[in-house]
Amino acid sequence: MFKKKKIIYISLALIPFLGIILYFNLKLYSAPDFNHQGEVTNDVVKQLNFLENELKNENLGIRMQQIYPEGFVFIHALYGLTWTEVAMSANPGSPLYDHSLSEAIYAYNEINSEYGRSVFEKGLNPEYGMYYRGWENFLLSQILKVQPDRDSNLTISYKQNCLEISNAIQACRSPYPESYPNAAWPADAFVAVASLKQYDELFGANYETIIHIWVDRVKKKLDAGNPMIPHSVDAITGDQREIARGSSSSLILIFLADIDPVFASNQFKLFSSSFQLTRFGLPAIMEYPNGHSGKGDIDSGPVIMDIGLAATIVSVGTFKKFGEKRAAEKLSASVESFGFPICCKNSKRYLFGSLPIADAFIAWTRMQEVNKKVVIDKGTYCLNSGSFFWFHFYCTITIILILVLFLRREIVEKFKYLTK
Repeated sequence: MFKKKKIIYISLALIPFLGIILYFNLKLYSAPDFNHQGEVTNDVVKQLNFLENELKNENLGIRMQQIYPEGFVFIHALYGLTWTEVAMSANPGSPLYDHSLSEAIYAYNEINSEYGRSVFEKGLNPEYGMYYRGWENFLLSQILKVQPDRDSNLTISYKQNCLEISNAIQACRSPYPESYPNAAWPADAFVAVASLKQYDELFGANYETIIHIWVDRVKKKLDAGNPMIPHSVDAITGDQREIARGSSSSLILIFLADIDPVFASNQFKLFSSSFQLTRFGLPAIMEYPNGHSGKGDIDSGPVIMDIGLAATIVSVGTFKKFGEKRAAEKLSASVESFGFPICCKNSKRYLFGSLPIADAFIAWTRMQEVNKKVVIDKGTYCLNSGSFFWFHFYCTITIILILVLFLRREIVEKFKYLTK
């Protein structure tokens, strides 16, 4: 009788643990299907509903600014850009389209506010620096792209920003104008140059030559060991200060795909071979390339077992952009499994709503579309081509070992009884 009770108590104690393992396995199959855009959009809108409430009623922008140096601008930029992607997939004139455009403009106005500019240095070239001007102007370009009748004031602001960005690029010794005094990050410049590329699509070729010259300058400042775009550079010379990292490389590639598809293809192949890995049968992206290691920081988020949280999330959009939809789905499934999503009515949040910048990135990257001009070799990210078999296998073995561990005495005694 005592042994039976002991087995019951052990079984009850194991239920929560077994439930968690089962949860991780089942959630791998609950991410939105990238072959059905409507399903993806509906899921992303739920995330945006959560972010909208947080921004407008819970001071999310100010809270993010207290955590990240550019938190206020960044959360609004990602929020607004995601709404423009939703607008592109909606029917013009529909309630969803109108709401999407309205929220994108709201996000731009917040970025363009006095508070939005307050943490940036006005005296930089371009004014307020490359980070601020780049994200502000790229959001503007996307708003104008989806507006049926382009707002004249927004158009004037956009064209003036493009001129400032262009002049700054031409005046700077480095390909990467400053984001802060004496500080430059290549990713910021790629966002800004992508906004120039959009100008040529919206209003006719004007910056094509400048962009071509700029890309050539970028190619001369690659890492000598692994010819990728560095994470950070000297603000004066543009020489590398930090090697390429997963968080910035994945983001850069999303914009580079539109700026220069052929160069982007080459960088994507290097990224795939340098940053991919699997852990326990699941795909992920490293923050530091093969042969290097480091700790997490404000750019990368947590780095656990070499896996970069930000890099893995953003890479969902990167692989979608380059036509590697299967790889993107597998990465997205990993995010869904370990992101602890919570759905409530028409709202969805990850990590229990504790890190909304992750929600914003998940939403924006999932809405990325394939750039058909990108030259790619299908199946580059071969580690994602299979099933989740090995993850299920490892989980099954873990469960068996735990059961054996807890019930080993009963098993041994039973074995002895049977062999008498």
